[in-house]
Amino acid sequence: MSSEPSNTSDTSTHFQDLLEDLNFGVKTNQLSSAASDARSDDTGSLMREGLSYMLKNPGVDQFNPPLLRQYGKIARGWNHPQTARLLCPMRMLDTFDSNPSSFMDKVKEGEITITAAKLPTFLYDESMFDPAKKSQGCLRGYYLKRVFRHIFTGPSSAISANAHKGNKAPKGRMHGMTSPLPRAIAYAAVQAYFQLSSATQWRQQIEDFDLVLFYDHVVDMFEGNPNGQWVEETLIHWKS
Repeated sequence: MSSEPSNTSDTSTHFQDLLEDLNFGVKTNQLSSAASDARSDDTGSLMREGLSYMLKNPGVDQFNPPLLRQYGKIARGWNHPQTARLLCPMRMLDTFDSNPSSFMDKVKEGEITITAAKLPTFLYDESMFDPAKKSQGCLRGYYLKRVFRHIFTGPSSAISANAHKGNKAPKGRMHGMTSPLPRAIAYAAVQAYFQLSSATQWRQQIEDFDLVLFYDHVVDMFEGNPNGQWVEETLIHWKS
């Protein structure tokens, strides 16, 4: 794949094809070589550089207890209160916050089941959440947006959207993606969930949470009613 495309339309189509291949791979684990390499690159670079993205205010906030890279992913997921909080279903967050340790234990013991039907907190701008309107504030979470920018506009722009540096063109721009695509957002959501989890290898099922169903759920939020007000407002937000 050329890093200096001569035709924006052709490269945009090529990038769409790569995204579809990545998404197909999320569903079946049957990726082309290019898509497999791309997904592995995204997962690996997020592992190396993305730990601070989980903190709402990097440089000020800290992991407590410390979540060090040398611990690997096994210390994440439902084994750490801050990653667990981001994985917690948004509609159950008040219960989690009232007693994080108890909630985490109940998840690990199977008393509370976490499935893709229960959208995780990291998808949301918590300040906008309305229990009566589960889509309000959804897909505006700071961590989701940082993971998306890391993948598609470059790691240096992840925390500050206008801070891209370096000689290498961002993946999205290099392949003609001029604005966030719904399926690219869904792909970023899957990568974000995997990074927060304690899973050490890429797989479809993480405990009871199915990444395929999660991906489909996010896509359907856009494509199930493409002309709806929520879709329009959400895409405008992502372009801002």
